Amino acid sequence: MGQGWMFYNVSKLQFVLPEGPYQSGYMFYHKQPFLVRSLTSPYSVPELAKYLANPPPPGPIAKKGLLSLPDELLDMIMMHDDLAIFDRVYLAITCKKLLATAVRSHLFEYCRDNHAAGWAGCRIVCLGSYARLEEVPETLFRPDLKARIRANLEQRGLGSETSYAGIDSICLDDATERGALYHGLHPDEHRPYATKLPMADRRLFVAAWGMTYPARDDWALFNTTKREYVRAGALAELCGKPDDVQPFLRSCAIDLGTALCTRFCYSSRSDSGNVLSDKPVGLDHGKWVGDRFVISTLERAKKLDEWKDVTDEVIADIKTVYESKYEEAWEKLPASRKHYDHPRGDWFYLWDDAKVMDQLLRDPRPSPSPQTKPLLGTVTRRPPRKTQIKSTSSSIVLRRRCVSL
Repeated sequence: MGQGWMFYNVSKLQFVLPEGPYQSGYMFYHKQPFLVRSLTSPYSVPELAKYLANPPPPGPIAKKGLLSLPDELLDMIMMHDDLAIFDRVYLAITCKKLLATAVRSHLFEYCRDNHAAGWAGCRIVCLGSYARLEEVPETLFRPDLKARIRANLEQRGLGSETSYAGIDSICLDDATERGALYHGLHPDEHRPYATKLPMADRRLFVAAWGMTYPARDDWALFNTTKREYVRAGALAELCGKPDDVQPFLRSCAIDLGTALCTRFCYSSRSDSGNVLSDKPVGLDHGKWVGDRFVISTLERAKKLDEWKDVTDEVIADIKTVYESKYEEAWEKLPASRKHYDHPRGDWFYLWDDAKVMDQLLRDPRPSPSPQTKPLLGTVTRRPPRKTQIKSTSSSIVLRRRCVSL
């Protein structure tokens, strides 16, 4: 049957089952929406910009109280791990000074990146079940991680020749249950908090907490370790759909997840006839194994001239994989052979669009009687969803740095 393949976040010790048959590498032909979504760094909603205009001057602006403290102390308070995320956001919207503090300390950026892009900036890998602990490169498993795995295996009476290099023995956290696909204002428990606020504060809360993925033409997958990137627009053109909305390319046969799969897979032993062991490409010893990634825009990249565009190389590898399997040029392959996608619905693509924010900003009071004309219309509630983000500080782990380029 061949070896299986799993997505592992080595930094957070999390795993995710790939879409499609995960054995023999067939998952390469399935788009991986979790992989793309968990790496994509969102933007703030446009409404936030107007609240950031004309910020107060730096330094204390009062003689007593919180606003009499120097900016450095306000930064420390705003980013202290003992203060729950919701409390920090509520604190930030109380006045312009604290709002400016939150922006300066990147609080809202932390919220968006660490929730919506839970795997961005982490060392992730598509690991084969034939991977052996002693052969895994140290760029992927650091010596301390190898020692931890080895000790765990010995404690359980297992040898070092276990599947997935033994990381499955300590990596028991399914990332799909840990908020790696945060959906902004969608989860229902965010709404009761917001609807208790006066409307002016509620609008500011929505602007501060909201997130979106603007339709731009410069989205790309960035390898922040090697400073290389792959452009989403070129993949859309390869599929004959240059106008498909970036970064997710939902109408295309391939996407930035496909590009990543050409370079971040590893196994100690190859499978005969396995797409991930294709000799012309060598996918099972990927060039990016052990590296860190984020999907963002070229606009955000600092010193873009120092980054290398490897889009053409990745496209050539994708073509080689398909052409070696079907023995036809990419351009002659029918659409049915380019696209084996079976998505699980729209859950991977929810965020704070105008409709969602409008629902949250309507009057939360009970609907008037039929004889009374409603002031702002009737609230149409979405069916409740199982959320993955809790409002307590214990369930939210912040990285010390935002994912930057």
